[in-house]
Formats: sequence, C-alpha cells, structure tokens
Amino acid sequence: MSVRLGVLALLAEAPSHGYQLKADFEARTGSVWTVNVGQIYTILDRLEKDGLATPVDDPADVPAGRDRRPWAITPDGRKVVEAWFAEAAVDPAPSRDELLIKVLLALGRSPEVAVTVIDTQRTALYRQLQADRRSVDATDGVAARLMAEAVRARHESDLAWLDRCEELTRSDRTVRADRTARADRADHEDTP
Repeated sequence: MSVRLGVLALLAEAPSHGYQLKADFEARTGSVWTVNVGQIYTILDRLEKDGLATPVDDPADVPAGRDRRPWAITPDGRKVVEAWFAEAAVDPAPSRDELLIKVLLALGRSPEVAVTVIDTQRTALYRQLQADRRSVDATDGVAARLMAEAVRARHESDLAWLDRCEELTRSDRTVRADRTARADRADHEDTP
C-alpha cells in the first residue's frame, strides 16, 4: 500500500498533524502496518512540495500541541485521492514476494530441494494460519477484523499455491525421469 496516498486520503477527511496521521493510518490498517512518525512528516513535506497538502496556519478544528504542525489537503490533493480511489489496484505480476522467489529459485537447484523448501514453508504457514484464526475476535474493530481476514486469505492462498508447486514439481520430476529412461533404453538399443 502506498503510505503516501494513505496519508493524503486521511487528510481528505480532515486536517491533522503527523502524530494523529500515524495513529489513524495504523488504526485503519488494523495495526498490521506500522509507520514511523518521521516517515509521516517526510511524506507531508513531499506532499507540500507537490502541491497536494499544506500546513494549516489557523487550525480551527485541529487539536494543536507542542511540535504538532497541522496539515490540510489542497484541491489538487483531493483530485489525486479521488483518482486513487477510483482506480483499480490490480498488479499484472506478483510483487517481489519472498515466498515466491524462494520456491522458484529452489526449483532451479533440484526438485528435491524445491519439495523440501515447499514442505518447510507449508508447515510454517499452517502454524501461522492457526495463530491467525486465534488472533482476532468479534470485539475487535472492523478494520482489525478485515485485515485479519485479508491475512488469513493470503495464507490460505499461499498454501494452495504451495500444493500446486509440489504437484507440478513432482510431475516434472516424473516426466524427466521417463525421458532419461527412454534415452538410456535408446542408447542401449543402438549399441551393437
């Protein structure tokens, strides 16, 4: 997720200061993604340079405090947020996910190494999935429950993908073994 656009979306709701933006961002993402307040202020400075946010000189509805500089979204910033919400977030290719990279690189070593890596990952994901199921209850906020559901769905998807990886790896190993056996038989038949 783009933290920059997330901060801008929060400013579209109401002017705020960095510490509040940090707290709101973390609350809205079910506390799964934490962000450093220094990163928030760096983003705010960049948004100001891009003409998307501006410091508020006379904050009417923004609680001020020591070292709390309130910010507001600009009209151009609102356009960016609206365009972001209107745009579908579909990646044509998966992100550089460690699980994906690890399994694909293990396949290059050998089918045996790949199956070992797949088994290790599968075991860890089953354990994590069990922990995920116990981590959230009905008293948690909607954002926390939705984030937990997204994490569980991702883990379940990864498990299904690992099953498919193992299936294809074992199938490929069988095909290669058959080819090798046929080539050996052909070599023996050609030998006088």
